[in-house]
Amino acid sequence: MTESTGKVRMRKSIRKKIMFMTTVIVIGVMLVFCAILRYSMKSLTESILLDVLQPMAKQSAKAVEANVHLMADRMQGIAKDGRLTQQDGMEVLTEARNTYEFFGLGFYDLSGKAVLKDGEIYADLSETEWFGMMAETDNLTIADPEIFAEYIGVPFGIPVKTDGTTSGYLVGLYKYDMLSDVLGAIHIGKSGMALMVNKEGIVVGHPVADVVRQQVNIYEMDTADSAKKIFERMISRETGSAEGKVNGQEAFVAFCPVRGTQWAFAIEVPKEDYMEVTNRALLNTTVGTSMVLILALAAIWTVTTVISKQLKNAILRVNGLAEGDLKSDVEIQKSEDEVQVLSTSLKTTIGSINEYLSEIRRVLESISAGNLNVSADGRYRGDFVVVKESLTHIIVSLNQLMKRVNGTAHSLMETAQSMGSQSEELHQVVMNQTEAMDALNSEVASIRSNLNDVTENTRETRQKADEIADQISNGGRKMEQLQEAMAAIDKNAGEISNISKMIESISQQTNILALNASVEAARAGEAGKGFAVVAQEVRELAGQSAEASKSTIEMIEKAIKLIKEGVLLTDETSEALQAIQKSSDEVTEISLRLSETVDIQETSLQEITGRIEDLSEITRQNLQCAENTESASVELEMESGKLKELLDQFQYH
Repeated sequence: MTESTGKVRMRKSIRKKIMFMTTVIVIGVMLVFCAILRYSMKSLTESILLDVLQPMAKQSAKAVEANVHLMADRMQGIAKDGRLTQQDGMEVLTEARNTYEFFGLGFYDLSGKAVLKDGEIYADLSETEWFGMMAETDNLTIADPEIFAEYIGVPFGIPVKTDGTTSGYLVGLYKYDMLSDVLGAIHIGKSGMALMVNKEGIVVGHPVADVVRQQVNIYEMDTADSAKKIFERMISRETGSAEGKVNGQEAFVAFCPVRGTQWAFAIEVPKEDYMEVTNRALLNTTVGTSMVLILALAAIWTVTTVISKQLKNAILRVNGLAEGDLKSDVEIQKSEDEVQVLSTSLKTTIGSINEYLSEIRRVLESISAGNLNVSADGRYRGDFVVVKESLTHIIVSLNQLMKRVNGTAHSLMETAQSMGSQSEELHQVVMNQTEAMDALNSEVASIRSNLNDVTENTRETRQKADEIADQISNGGRKMEQLQEAMAAIDKNAGEISNISKMIESISQQTNILALNASVEAARAGEAGKGFAVVAQEVRELAGQSAEASKSTIEMIEKAIKLIKEGVLLTDETSEALQAIQKSSDEVTEISLRLSETVDIQETSLQEITGRIEDLSEITRQNLQCAENTESASVELEMESGKLKELLDQFQYH
């Protein structure tokens, strides 16, 4: 997701995702619903149809049975007419034929020969298959329809009794209408039909008469295994229903035997006749659902457009926040939903961040201005409490650090002032020592020039020797003081070095602290950029302190080196003064024996002259060291003053 010219571009719009998921879900639900509906309607249709077909087949079979019983009653009535076996028998047949719509009626003897016949009827019953059954059962017999050129007739035969004994047989061919009326009255579905078959499977009843004329075998109509199983159940005179492939198409079949005959009645209904209704219902459901889906998607599109627009506004504001924009206002979407809650939360969040950053900016500006007498007093919530604690810890640490640095700077300045004062005293002592050495040189020159007057001036020489001894003794004391001062300077220089190292350590800790602050600011992201700048300034200040400390250490190391040289020279001067003291004693002794040992005095004087020259050189070196020490002390005092001025800019708790 990126921001470009105030617009938000997303790889996959949430609106498209919602529309896609909604469409998939609705279509999936619709397909599942249609599948369930189709399965349910199919199961319901099959269940209802099978439940309806079975009673219908029974009722239709009963209708056929009723027609058969009616014809049986009529045949019995004719057979009981006594005139049938008399001369008026022909009249009985004619009346019955005209009354009951027979194609033909005939009276036959026991061998099956025709005795009387009216209309189209068999000439000899013995040629038919069912005559033997009638003779065997000696009861009403109904045969399969007979096919004639012009019509189809249903044969009925019944024994004629005379005094309880069978005297012949009455046979009639009734119109096929008695079966076709029942079969034709059954209309189920678009192509559903009823039919009857005999025990061999020959179709004896069909809505289309030509099928009966052709004497079609149902096994020849369909050779499928499912159809054969149904046909076998029909022929076995079983009552039931089944579904299977009949006549090349899936169908429901209900069957029932016709009592009093060798026939089985069956009703066949193709599944397509009723599944067409189911399919139409499914189509209507699909079309209706699709229209509702389109309307729903249009409504969802409208709602998601509003939501997407609101979310884009929120995203733009969040992107602005990521770019550091904390001043732009957040538009509250009055949608009374999660988007409004999001906008309100975003506005509250930006306000809180502004408060935090303002507080942090105030504290850091105070710190950058040198005011460490500041504290983080704002109200911080949640994880931002850590920021407040860190800021407070930094302020406290800086106060403690700068106080220690300030104290150290004061101590350093006092030490530099003391070192300067001692350097002046050392310089003055060395000057006095130089003057004394110059005077000593003058005296030695005077002794040399007046060597011939030694005897005469022994007293004066002794006095001068005493003065020299006093001066040397005084110089020794001064030299001891100088040694003590140099030792103190050396000690103070060590302390100054330690203080400088402490300052350098403090600078390093400040640098580490600033580095940690930079890390914390980096973790805070955009919100910590201002604090990172302050942390960088603290690091630079620590670096400057470190550089100043290093410069101070370098100058102190130079001063220490010079001080050590001064100490070494002072020790040598002390040794020289001791030697001078010894020489002075010798001079005194020589003075006592001056008159007797002029040569020895001259030699001693020469030795003293050489020693005095060495002492003068040492004194000049001490003077130079004292001047250098004084200069280093002044420079150290100046640097200490600069450091104090820098630290005085800070205000502390």
